Parts: sequence; structure tokens; C-alpha cells
Amino acid sequence: MSARLESAEGGGLLTLTLDAPPGNVLDIELCGVLSGLLEEAAAKPDAKLLVVRAEGKHFSFGASVEEHLPDKAEAMLAAMGGLVGRLASFPYPTLAAVQGRCLGGGFELALACGLLFAEEGAVFAAPEIKLGVFAPAASALLVDRLPRGLAEELLFTGRDLSADEARAWGLVNRVSAKGGLDGAVADWAKEQLMPHSAASLRQATAAWRGAWAAAAKERLQRLERQYVEELLPLHDGTEGIRSFLEKRAPKWENR
Repeated sequence: MSARLESAEGGGLLTLTLDAPPGNVLDIELCGVLSGLLEEAAAKPDAKLLVVRAEGKHFSFGASVEEHLPDKAEAMLAAMGGLVGRLASFPYPTLAAVQGRCLGGGFELALACGLLFAEEGAVFAAPEIKLGVFAPAASALLVDRLPRGLAEELLFTGRDLSADEARAWGLVNRVSAKGGLDGAVADWAKEQLMPHSAASLRQATAAWRGAWAAAAKERLQRLERQYVEELLPLHDGTEGIRSFLEKRAPKWENR
């Protein structure tokens, strides 16, 4: 099983779980499965919150590295961009529940959610620059989630951002104790959202996220074109990916 959708609280709480061990890698196929489940979840009239979580020690190691090569990169970007876009424009509140490492495409998936809860010790990163590429969705979404200087630091260095640091900067809403993430999310949802009207929450979500989601989608589409048309033709645009797959140090030519 690569992903599943489950319901609780009389249909008010839906949980979308990544279940693709060991690292919940987001390849084209899994993105398609998740997009289908998002469409199913969006159509539930009684739902008040969608939680995006993952099985295992880590939320996600990110998108498939192999699919960043030119023969699949455009399809990978379309699949990942479509998934992020569906989450960004989701019709009622969304919450990413993150444990362990949340990297690359996994980080982008979490950023597309409105709320973010993390377990103590969780780590976020956009490490794409270390492979000679950039992160289209993170570049489109981080501008609205973190101060510009910090966002640039993450995107240009690929460094880790701890759960506590992310909480201090306002990216993460809550940090739970080890092993307590699912319980913390369920308790918060039951207390804070389940008493409200599902119809009213949809209206509030559209009012708050509608214009933002449209702008984010436009930015993402522009950055995906840049990736395909300007980055991939460069020597260094594929050298980092190839060196990673070949388990060697990259040989940058700065072109």
C-alpha cells in the first residue's frame, strides 16, 4: 500500500497517510495516487480537516532522484506540481503532521498544507541545490511562510531546519513530544475544529487561501518552465543528479 485515506470523528476528520517505506519517496506513481485521494477527500461534504501524515520514522525523503533526469523530469514536475496545487487549493483546512526527516518534495507537500505540526526532532530541508537543481514548489511557497532571508538561506544552502527553529519562525504551529504527534493532532482537531460547521470552514478556507493559492499556482507553473527550459539544458543541471546516482562527487563546470 502506497497511501490510504481514513475517516474519523463522524467524517469530520480525514487522514491521508503516505505509506511507501522506507522513505515515502514521492515518485510519479505515488503523486498520482495521492492526487486521486485528494480529489476523493475534497468531495466529502462533512469533512472539516484533512491531515497529511506518513508511516515510519520519516515523513518523506522527497521526490524520486531518478525522475529528475531529463527523460522523466517534465513528467515528475507535472505530477509533483499537480499534487502541490491540489493541496494549496484544497477546499477546507489542511494540516501536515511531520516526524523525522521532511525533505525536498516532502517539504513541499507539507508547505502546501495550511497548518503544520511536527514531532520533536523533526527536520525540514530543501536540499535540491546540493544536486545542482532548485526546488520549484518550495521556491513558490516559502515566500509566504518564512522571512525572505531565512527562505533564501534554506533554498541556497540546502541546510536543515529543526522543528524547534521552524516553530520559532512560525512555520510550525505545534511541536509534540516523541511518539505523541498523532495524538496531539487528533486532540487539537477535536477541540478546535470539530465543533464548527463544515460548510462555514469551506467558506473561511476559500476566503483566506483562495487568492494565495491562485498566485502560488502561477508562480509554480513559471518555475516549472524555468526548470525544464533553462536548468535542464545546463551541464550542471543534470551533473548533480547523475553523480548522486553514480555515488560519486559532482564535477561542476559552472555552466
